[in-house]
Amino acid sequence: MLKRRQLQNIYSDKSSLILRAMLKDPKRKWKIPDFQKIGVSFGLTSLVLNRAESLGFVNRVRIGPGSYSVLSNKREELLNDWINNYSFSKNLHTYYYSHDKNILKECKKYFEEKNIEYSLTLYSASRLISPYVKDERSFIYVGIKPEEAEQFLNNIVSRYDLKKLIKGGNLCFAIPFYGSSVFKESRKVKGFNLVSNLQLYLDLVGFPPTGIEEALQLKEYWQKAGEEIA
Repeated sequence: MLKRRQLQNIYSDKSSLILRAMLKDPKRKWKIPDFQKIGVSFGLTSLVLNRAESLGFVNRVRIGPGSYSVLSNKREELLNDWINNYSFSKNLHTYYYSHDKNILKECKKYFEEKNIEYSLTLYSASRLISPYVKDERSFIYVGIKPEEAEQFLNNIVSRYDLKKLIKGGNLCFAIPFYGSSVFKESRKVKGFNLVSNLQLYLDLVGFPPTGIEEALQLKEYWQKAGEEIA
């Protein structure tokens, strides 16, 4: 059961830790114990690497104890395949409306006060890096468990007088699908916690209707700045 599921999907939460690590250090010769150090079991690592090899994304060299895996030169193909297997909608998320133009700062203050992990994504993150598409909505990953969501939302809605609309809204809270990596890889930009370049790119590309435009603009910006997507 586990084997079949993982062979079909190398972009699940835990599996993606392997790909994230390899994309950050594409020339490194990775051994299976290396991935155990970042929280991925021996069995899952073997399954993911086998599947990635069959897709042409990873080259595996089998020489007994010296066996290793290295990312192939199909980096773009890997990212495109990932995009086809992930979208922001996989996150458990909900929208609200706030009339407060400083709601993002207020939420940041609340998270720090309550010691809750958070990280901005989509347009609220790209606005702090290199804005292109005009979209004033805010999207926030929140470090809570799904069973804690109702209490969390009740508290923050009450504190900031947020409105739940039938459709739309300008403030979105999300419990991350990639809970194992979103907060570990976040960085501080202009006083706010933002997701990594890779996570931001993945979230934007499949986000209708203008996410792809923002993602391509950011990709160009990162290239000019000498940064990588991953």
